[in-house]
Amino acid sequence: MTKELMKQEEFIYLYSKKVKIEKLIETFVVIPTTEIIKYLKNKELFLPNYIHKAIIRKNIAPIIASADYDDRFSDEMKHRLKWFDQFTIFQLERLAESYRIEINVTEYKRDFWDIMIRHRADLGINNLEFVKLQNLTMKYQKAPQESYAELKEHFSTIYFEPKGYFEGCRLDEAAEVLLNSTTLSDIRDLGKKYDVEIPRRINKKQLIDILALKLDLSENEQEELAKQSILELERYAKKRDVNVSIELKKADMIEYIFIKRKQSRVPLHEESLKIFEGMNIEEYLYESKFEEITHKYNLQRKKRKRLVRNIVISVIIVAAAIVFTLLQ
Repeated sequence: MTKELMKQEEFIYLYSKKVKIEKLIETFVVIPTTEIIKYLKNKELFLPNYIHKAIIRKNIAPIIASADYDDRFSDEMKHRLKWFDQFTIFQLERLAESYRIEINVTEYKRDFWDIMIRHRADLGINNLEFVKLQNLTMKYQKAPQESYAELKEHFSTIYFEPKGYFEGCRLDEAAEVLLNSTTLSDIRDLGKKYDVEIPRRINKKQLIDILALKLDLSENEQEELAKQSILELERYAKKRDVNVSIELKKADMIEYIFIKRKQSRVPLHEESLKIFEGMNIEEYLYESKFEEITHKYNLQRKKRKRLVRNIVISVIIVAAAIVFTLLQ
């Protein structure tokens, strides 16, 4: 469904009842992620990680938009935030944690259901399924909202990393944004997330292992490389456009994580991936956030105008009363 069509669609029919989509989304935010996961797995629906990234980014974007005027952000951090739009999931979560920015779970679910409802035809969701979900909301109407940590843990069983992606970004984009906007300490912590201990220097065997992985070398080819010196191996890597050396710079550390990382516990789901290909979720969420902020700003401006108008009217009434009294 295109962005234009999504904007035009305001209502959905559940049985013969016409329901406003925004109201339905608002109703669904009480459903806990345990129930959402059951529902998605039952439908064999799995979601690419870049959707998770897009929702988090939208969630904290308003705070980052005013970072230049926020004293808690250092000049160095403000410089790094120039790449905010390209941040990986790791960077977004690290940013939120470091600066005590709440990732609002209610808003997260609101955006999640917005995507699911407006893309229901592509996702193979029948309108009547929303009636069942509506009934489910009655059970959790008064239940407290879960934390982001709980949401993240549950959703980790249905989010998967597509081939050629890392932390919700295309590999080349992830490499660039990590290089430009992280510290070496961040990179080492990112490695730990994937059970990758980044050495200060890599030895000859590790260098050959990396070359073998990058160039898909056979055992015989690896044995031949083992006969060469480290200097010869570095030249060999350079000739074949493999960016690696024994002295690890930041770019090498990032590449090392890409190569050595353990694969996600959620396998690649080709069918689900085909569904989401072509959906520009990030652009849609970002534009809807912009519209949401603009709408709130306009409402605040109207309230201010109304307040000023009421004050002026009150002043005029009081002044008229005083004049009338003096003239008596």
